[in-house]
Amino acid sequence: MKQKRIAVFGLLVAVVLLLTSCMSSKDLVRTIEVSATGEVMLTPDIASFSIQVSELGKTTSEAQAFANEKMAQLLSIMRENGVEEKDIKTTMLNLRPSYQWIEGKQFLEGQVASQSLSVTLRNLDKLGSMIDQLGEVSGIYLNSVMLDKEDKSIGLEQARQQAVQKALAKAELYAQGAQMQVGKPITISEYTAASNPYNTRMKVAMASESAYDMATEIPAGTMTVTSTVSMVLEMY
Repeated sequence: MKQKRIAVFGLLVAVVLLLTSCMSSKDLVRTIEVSATGEVMLTPDIASFSIQVSELGKTTSEAQAFANEKMAQLLSIMRENGVEEKDIKTTMLNLRPSYQWIEGKQFLEGQVASQSLSVTLRNLDKLGSMIDQLGEVSGIYLNSVMLDKEDKSIGLEQARQQAVQKALAKAELYAQGAQMQVGKPITISEYTAASNPYNTRMKVAMASESAYDMATEIPAGTMTVTSTVSMVLEMY
């Protein structure tokens, strides 16, 4: 029985050695992995921001009336500047009591009504003047002005093409240094991103006492879209 096991083991070793000896250098799959990034500059054509009113009243209905009056002014200004209804969205509506602490005791001072809107403006030429007009309404808050490109598809396509060409050129360079040639891609993966040229988190209290000596200017600048490609290619 022992001799039989030894014989079987020896046969397996022989098979492994035979298969190994049959493999040539052509049977080995050699690969190279490279990555590259393509960048394209775009000009923003839309602006988005949030705007909020928050008013204190003796009663809830009084606070609501104050907030509704200011919100009506804001909506009128935005519509006059070409902001479409589809681009004005209520993101928060809040009614709550407001308390004060006096000598360690809590007292109800009134009711607060708050409302926030998310706004998109598709004509950047009107952004500065519209902000000036909004600033004429006292006691409001303007948050997170962000400039963006509405359709980035063409820029992303160009960035992808750049990334692929750079990755292939890099693979060719490495292969030449190793005295080999590049074959077909085995896998390709991609990561894309877009920078934002103007994204402020400042909370500006737009009060009537803040007089404007000059019109607000918000340069659009440029933004960058990038595509990073990683490729695994055959080498022979």
